[in-house]
Amino acid sequence: MTEPVPPTPANDPLAQCAAHFGSRGFAVLRGVLAPAEAELCANYAVMQTGVPGHYTREDSLGSQGRYADTLSECLLLRIHPLMERVAGGPLHPCYSYLRVYMPGAELPRHLDRPSCEISTSLTLGFDADRPWTLGVQADGEDLELPLGPGDMLAYRGADLPHWRGRFDGRYWVQVFLHYVRADGPHAEYRFDGRERIGPFDPARQVRRFDRGDGGAEAAG
Repeated sequence: MTEPVPPTPANDPLAQCAAHFGSRGFAVLRGVLAPAEAELCANYAVMQTGVPGHYTREDSLGSQGRYADTLSECLLLRIHPLMERVAGGPLHPCYSYLRVYMPGAELPRHLDRPSCEISTSLTLGFDADRPWTLGVQADGEDLELPLGPGDMLAYRGADLPHWRGRFDGRYWVQVFLHYVRADGPHAEYRFDGRERIGPFDPARQVRRFDRGDGGAEAAG
């Protein structure tokens, strides 16, 4: 009987992603969501654009977004074990952000706040004629990374500058899932200062790190 080959970075794609994340601060994971799952999430997000008050308008970015949307919070918890393997240690979930980019959207080069220590950017779906790449600077090198539906970039959001150029499609749906190391310097940002993971109502709930924006600030 042939003994099973133990997983190593050479034959385990997830181990390769973890190694790349450890050495360069980011990794691209393909097919994190199955096509049907990603399509379902994208359809939900686009349909919600017709619900008054569901999203916060982000005119400076050309997008609409929602902090701690119910669906995105579920994805935050679902992806949590996977991200612990990629990051190489225990993580606290912080918050999620669901965003729909519209024609002409653009995201300037930036770094994220401490509660985005370990971040992901997960493509759910889009209506565009060509890929809209996500830019990341790692080791002084500017990279343009294409992500299809269900693909995810894991990255150190507070350390690696990232951006997007001008979007010339019709819409693009992205969800951002943020974590901190449970034994690291930003562990206090667990749940982003909320009592629990889940939908957030700024009129009734409080965040310890609230900036008075109702949760509108998001990494991207």
